[in-house]
Amino acid sequence: MHTTAPSGNSWLIDDEVTDAHRALRGHVRDLRDLGSSMALLGWDQQTKLPPKGAAGRGRAMGLLSTVLHERRTSPELDALIAAVEDVDPDGPDARVSRRDFELSTKLPAEHVRASSEASSEGYAAWQTARENDDFEAFAPVLERLVTLAREAADHLGYEAEPYDALHDLYEQGSRAADVEPMFESLREPINRLLDQQPEPDTSVLERSWHAEGQELFGREVVARMGFDFDAGRLDVTTHPFCSGIGQFDTRLTTRYDEHWLPCSLFGTIHEAGHGIYDQSFDRLGLPATVAAAPGLGMHESQSRGYENVIGRSRPFWEFWYPRLQEVFPDATKGVDLDAFVRQVNTAKRSFIRVEADELSYNLHLAVRFELERALVNGDLAVRDLPEAWGDAFDRWFGLRPSSNREGVLQDVHWSSGLFGYFPTYTLGNVYAAQFTEAARRDIPNWDDLLRAGEFAPIVAWFDEHVYRHGSAFTGRQFVERITGGPVDVGPLVRYLEGRFG
Repeated sequence: MHTTAPSGNSWLIDDEVTDAHRALRGHVRDLRDLGSSMALLGWDQQTKLPPKGAAGRGRAMGLLSTVLHERRTSPELDALIAAVEDVDPDGPDARVSRRDFELSTKLPAEHVRASSEASSEGYAAWQTARENDDFEAFAPVLERLVTLAREAADHLGYEAEPYDALHDLYEQGSRAADVEPMFESLREPINRLLDQQPEPDTSVLERSWHAEGQELFGREVVARMGFDFDAGRLDVTTHPFCSGIGQFDTRLTTRYDEHWLPCSLFGTIHEAGHGIYDQSFDRLGLPATVAAAPGLGMHESQSRGYENVIGRSRPFWEFWYPRLQEVFPDATKGVDLDAFVRQVNTAKRSFIRVEADELSYNLHLAVRFELERALVNGDLAVRDLPEAWGDAFDRWFGLRPSSNREGVLQDVHWSSGLFGYFPTYTLGNVYAAQFTEAARRDIPNWDDLLRAGEFAPIVAWFDEHVYRHGSAFTGRQFVERITGGPVDVGPLVRYLEGRFG
């Protein structure tokens, strides 16, 4: 009987597993298949659902979430995990499944259902409030979501502060006490670099870019990067996202602005980074127990890495700019490669996170971390949030938003009850910079590959170091394995100084 992972894998391959492993993996696969229905309902809610269907969809998702919760906390699953622990106590099958089981059992079924229904209601209320710039209409819904978040933190348990319990759901082992100094370490170098930036010229990006061409070009780019459209699709939504629906079914969404090319172009590349990661688990044949990213920081390392480190680099555009000129001859007329690359890499202080450049982006996350931490910990009331947003934005940016639409109402996350999520974007940037430094050492012709539009060796590097391990390691453990050291903002600062210094 083999009870340790073979060389090259973090999980046991099929001819080395025990009957206990097979039983657990089969049960978890069934749970994932049931979860696919929930994911599909969520995808449809944000892409195709008619407005009057929101209440009914909320009930359906609430009921399904209850059924899923019952199965995730069943004595049968507990026994299956225990059987694997008896023969392979340190293996990821048991370890990952035990963590998921314990987190699920800490949340009562009625709380799970209430949270699902409130999330569905919150998304619909946020859409209307954002469109009308009406925070007062959204506040009662948000208060309910914050109350549920605090209740969840109490159920899950924490050592230092309630916020830690929620943040740990998205990034295992990360705490507010780790995140706060990370942001503080980035504040000075980012603001210093922002002060050095010339007045941005984005006039080319604001020309007429028809949606049909944007869709065509975006599909070509992400397909060549490695996103498999035979196992995925691309649709339009208000707030872009990537959803892993089920086996060989990963869905990207984007939005088009015909007078702002980066909106869809880099948004699509960003979501494709998530999608390439999700598709790798099926492509590499990972068992259901570990066929996922270990946290959102790791997921963001891929989306932010593809979008910015690769997608905004000059070598990348040496290959792609001629094709962009073919698709948009009028919009690119009189614009050479250097001018275009400069425009997609401008930086300035701005109000909208999803439209922010990669230099100022982490300051947007610092604002949100500070505020959601205060909300969850009970130090800030929802009714005071707009004023607190303005104060926090002023501290980090030296600017105050003129409306709630460009302030507290701009993000979808809180309307869906996702408290503790925002810091994972910056963790993703930090991880991406650390991984890129390591990958460039292993792939010295990195830039030449981008110039040739060759992504296979880069994807293969991530297959070897990240994708094939699934959730067998936490984000911090991945960093230690790949770089030989701890999570460190230094590589991100060096990268930003190299691009914007």
